[in-house]
Amino acid sequence: MLSLFAPRTKKTPVSKDLSLRLGPFLARGLVKGVPTTWQLLLGQLEMAPYVVLPDAGDRARYDGAPLGNPLFRTPLIVSQIGWEHFRVGHGLHSTPETLELHLAYVFHEGMPVFDLQLVQTHADGLGRLRRMLEAIEQSSTPAGVHHRRLIDLVIPDAAAYRKNFLEPGGWIDRAAAFDYPATDEAAAFLRPEFTQLTSFVDYCIDTFEPSPRGQSPLSIARQLSDLGTRRLREKGR
Repeated sequence: MLSLFAPRTKKTPVSKDLSLRLGPFLARGLVKGVPTTWQLLLGQLEMAPYVVLPDAGDRARYDGAPLGNPLFRTPLIVSQIGWEHFRVGHGLHSTPETLELHLAYVFHEGMPVFDLQLVQTHADGLGRLRRMLEAIEQSSTPAGVHHRRLIDLVIPDAAAYRKNFLEPGGWIDRAAAFDYPATDEAAAFLRPEFTQLTSFVDYCIDTFEPSPRGQSPLSIARQLSDLGTRRLREKGR
């Protein structure tokens, strides 16, 4: 009988020190600075509709998997990741375990740069991700056996998908070398500034005031509404 219960693992506390979390990118000049909480809030509000609304290729990526249909796939993924699967935003609040399982269960057609950069904000993030994916691929741990059995139900040829991460010169090696594709190589339905954590951080710093100080409640409400509906208005034109 198929069990949905994975071996228990303790979730790693998430540091709120963004100077530390973004340190690998700050040290290499890949981000301009550390955004404020307000800037991140506005940025993720604008970004959310671009990330949430499905793209035309969603169905094709899962064709052939027994539970590839989103009506079956989504509940299974939620059973493993939890309700954080539905938490839309910049991802800096996510635990390493949540990010790792997301990358394992959700098919990414191209290099998932934003998610890999989020992984890199955690101590030994890429090492942790590699060890988890290897355990799944090799069925070398009880958790690996469990997750491989379920992932095979939602991702067609899941071993080939994991190979993208694990092979020499693959996605994990490229991320470790900070070798990311250009932002304009991402899917056409995404705005370039929302394709990578680094470009998103810079966009927030460049676009939004550090705080709402001096704005009236009406002005703040209008700004929030404008940002949250921008993609819908663009699609309507």
